[in-house]
Amino acid sequence: MANQKLENLLNLALEVEEAQRQKSGQLGVGYLEATGKWELIVKYNGDIKRLQSNVIQVEELIAGYAIVTIPEELIDTFTQLDEVEYVEKPKRLYFSTLQGKQASCIFPVTSREPYLTGRNVLIAVIDSGERVIMLLS
Repeated sequence: MANQKLENLLNLALEVEEAQRQKSGQLGVGYLEATGKWELIVKYNGDIKRLQSNVIQVEELIAGYAIVTIPEELIDTFTQLDEVEYVEKPKRLYFSTLQGKQASCIFPVTSREPYLTGRNVLIAVIDSGERVIMLLS
């Protein structure tokens, strides 16, 4: 049965063979092949720094989140700890930017000759509230 504290995609990545993980563009994200460790995003409570060791590295973020680098064989034991609420693997950022570029029609203007670069373009953001006016160039 899949570990309930692990994200579904991470459960799948841990269940498949390494060869299949490498073929996938998404399942291997966060896996450090040279060391056999995973770099994972952890939602926690309490003091997660106490779990820091020469085997497990913990980098605290904010609001109860941390990045934990841990050997694959210790993930199940790690998730059984009371401090650990939820664990997920990192995602590739380019999927998000790719969808945004397609939705905003950036591809047609950047793939033709002469292509548009955005150089020497001035952008202003003006808010009617009590916010600062931002000018970018």
